[in-house]
Amino acid sequence: MPVAVLLISWVMGIAPPSLKTLGNVSFIVIGVVIASYGEIEFVLTGFLYQVGAIITEGTRLVMVQRLLSSAEYKMDPLVSLYYFAPVCAVMNGITALVLEIPSMTMKNIYDVGILMLIANAMVAFLLNVSVVFLVGLISESCYRVC
Repeated sequence: MPVAVLLISWVMGIAPPSLKTLGNVSFIVIGVVIASYGEIEFVLTGFLYQVGAIITEGTRLVMVQRLLSSAEYKMDPLVSLYYFAPVCAVMNGITALVLEIPSMTMKNIYDVGILMLIANAMVAFLLNVSVVFLVGLISESCYRVC
């Protein structure tokens, strides 16, 4: 993830390209690959989902950073959350309609528990608020590395 965020920030012009920074961040990725080498069973579908998630999350972090620190936008963190949270909700809703809703029943919801789903939604909301404030304080690359 850190390499993806770094490359996306270079492409979008947020940070100047630096091979030293790329090398430092690549050491983190190499360490993760070595640690997880023998622990995984490769599945192409899961791999492609994960690559898509990394690219999407990296792009989101870089765009939030640009909104919060750019001289032309200079938004407050909660105002930016007000604008991009509905877009994320619509995108997640469309994905759920296509992939999950056709095979989901009320029994699945009751098995998980309505209280658990509400608690999960609250934690997700608070996580988004904390990420926006954190990205507003430090760069998105530092956020992913820390």
